[in-house]
Amino acid sequence: MGMVDRTGGARRCSVAGCDGDAERSLSMKKVKDSGLDIGDDSARKAGLCKEHYKEYKKLTKTDRVLESIGR
Repeated sequence: MGMVDRTGGARRCSVAGCDGDAERSLSMKKVKDSGLDIGDDSARKAGLCKEHYKEYKKLTKTDRVLESIGR
């Protein structure tokens, strides 16, 4: 089940060249900092499909671990 935008249509993945349905919505800044190639970076949130969310988690694993230790 994908995300739905305000117009009622299915929201697409924000990664350039991907036409998958967005499953997760994350901060645009965090997604860009992870190294994923975002097509349209004018929005505040980035929608990621299942495959790109998995890639995002792999790319940010060390940052997330260090952040949890610092709490």
